Amino acid sequence: MTKDISKGRSEACANIALAKYWGKSALGDNLTAVPSLSLTLDALRTRTEVIFDAELKEDEAVFAGIKAEGLSLQRISRALDRFRNIAEDQRRARVLSFNNFPTAAGLASSASGFAALCVAASSALTLPLSVGQLSDQARKNSASAGRSLFGGFAELEAKTAEAQPIAPSSHWDVAMVVAVISSAKKAVGSTGGMLHTEKTCPYYQQWVDSSPAIFEEVKAGVLSRDFERVATYMEHSTRLMHATMMTSLPPVLYFKGATIELMHEIQNRRAQGEEVAYTMDAGPNVKVFTLGAKADGVARWLREYPGVEDVLICRPGPGAAELDANGPLQEAIRTKEWAADA
Repeated sequence: MTKDISKGRSEACANIALAKYWGKSALGDNLTAVPSLSLTLDALRTRTEVIFDAELKEDEAVFAGIKAEGLSLQRISRALDRFRNIAEDQRRARVLSFNNFPTAAGLASSASGFAALCVAASSALTLPLSVGQLSDQARKNSASAGRSLFGGFAELEAKTAEAQPIAPSSHWDVAMVVAVISSAKKAVGSTGGMLHTEKTCPYYQQWVDSSPAIFEEVKAGVLSRDFERVATYMEHSTRLMHATMMTSLPPVLYFKGATIELMHEIQNRRAQGEEVAYTMDAGPNVKVFTLGAKADGVARWLREYPGVEDVLICRPGPGAAELDANGPLQEAIRTKEWAADA
């Protein structure tokens, strides 16, 4: 017999791709056209609660106090529908979620958000799903979310349902120092920008064809802890991905002036021997990959750099996990720490 109310809670970290994914496979089901490799970040977290309630007539979702509506709510309902179908339980759900970092600003909030949603929904329905199966479910909503089920370094092969871990967070003492150029919601969402690029960029197929070799270089660099190899091919992957966006018609332009200036600054610093490298996702914010011991120093000069609003120091983080469903769900506060334990 179905209970009237059941609850699940979870926490997941965002991840940043070192070898980028941009583009969908013709096979559908949100499978990716190219392989990707990511680093899960400990300081960028989403905490989510899902309550299935027999009294609800429709799904409800609130993110940081703002009610989800329209396409946003539809995406959440489609994700919940898959869990309802697995559990043969058609109760509607109430979703409450918080990020401790800017949402929809090119900081992978959809990755941590959908990873957390899937883990919380599965927990609420007491489904015996493996981490791989949860990765598959998260990927159906946001391809990068499939990687956030895993801590440390993870990969998602092209046309593949489940992401896989390739090295734990303890594998390499590195950091990703995020220079927030803008925390505003981006004008073109990742999915819309991706589909537009596929349709209108004359160089899109070259991106698809070249990505596997770049992915292998980044993976080999990560496994051997070769900073220069990862830096070289991570930046190459980033530039190629954004080149497809910029050469779409009309172009999809995420960079701001400070984004470009920081690319030059980082390039110059590495030429002088500093272990720094850049990557950017679908947004203007610059992520600076560096060695763990260098992170505080990188953060210091980034805070002084013109056009940088904020700086977040991220280190290799854990995979998504269930939380205790009792007690109040606390919102993240501005210090990047949770206000209290769940």
